[in-house]
Amino acid sequence: MEENKDYEVYRFDYLTEGSELKLDHSVYCKDVDISSLITQSADALEALRQDSMDGEQKSLAIVQAAAKQWEQQAAETQKLNRALEYLRTPEVAHTGNEWRKTGNWRDAEEISNRVYKMTCSVWEDTKYDRETKQSVPVAWYVTWDVYVNSPKQGYGEKIAGQNQKRYTDKAAAMKYLEGRKKAYSHLFTEISPQIPKEYERHFTVNGALLPGYTVEGQEPVKAEHTAAEVSEGGISLPEKTGKPSVLGKLAAAKSQEKAPAAPAATKKKEDMQL
Repeated sequence: MEENKDYEVYRFDYLTEGSELKLDHSVYCKDVDISSLITQSADALEALRQDSMDGEQKSLAIVQAAAKQWEQQAAETQKLNRALEYLRTPEVAHTGNEWRKTGNWRDAEEISNRVYKMTCSVWEDTKYDRETKQSVPVAWYVTWDVYVNSPKQGYGEKIAGQNQKRYTDKAAAMKYLEGRKKAYSHLFTEISPQIPKEYERHFTVNGALLPGYTVEGQEPVKAEHTAAEVSEGGISLPEKTGKPSVLGKLAAAKSQEKAPAAPAATKKKEDMQL
C-alpha cells in the first residue's frame, strides 16, 4: 500500500518471465476535501469528471502498449527457455545392452540401452518348517517389465510385462524368465536402436528429437559430434534409412555373415579354368 495526500493505492503487480504479467491497482479516497468542488455546478463537475476519465483512458492505452511490448519479449524468453530445456536434457542412463544386478532385495536384473529397458526379478516365498526348524521354499514369483527408456523425467511407457507370475517349481520359473529375456533380446542389439513412431514423444523435447536418436521411417537428423563423444558411447551415430525395424536389421546382419564365402568360391573356379 502507498499513502498519498488524498488517497491510498493498493498494488498487486506480478511477473513470471516468459509467461505471465499481472497489474492490479486499486485507489481509495478517504476523508478528501471536496469543499472547492461542491461550490461548482453539477454540469461543470460532469465536464471535469469526463476529462478525468479521458485521462484514465489515455493512461490505460499507454499501459496496454507497454503490455503488448512485454508479450513479444515474453514469447522470446519462452522460446529461449524451451531451447535451453532441450539442450539441458541429460543423456539417459543405461547398461550398454548388458544384464546387470540392480542391488535391490529381490535380486533384480536390468538390461537397457538408449531406447529400451527390461527389468526382471524372481522372489522366493518360504514357510517355516517346525520339524527341521528351517525356512523351506514353497513358491517362486517372476516379475518382468519392458519399458521405453526415456531421458525425460516422468516418461517411459511400459511396453510389456508380467507381475508376480507364480511357480511351485524353481526350474520352471527360471525357464519362463529366460524365455521372456530371449523374446525381447532383439531390442538390445544396438546402443541406440531406431525408435518406433508410437514412442517418438518420449524422445522429443519441445517438438525436437533429442540428438543421437532416429525414428523408424524418418530421415536421421544430422548433428555434429566429436570423435571422443562417439568413441565413449555417449552418442550413437544415426543408422542408414530404409531399415524398417530392429528385426529387419537383425535379418540383414545374418545375411552379411554368409556373404564372405562367395569371393573364395569364385576364385577357385577361375583357377580351375586356367
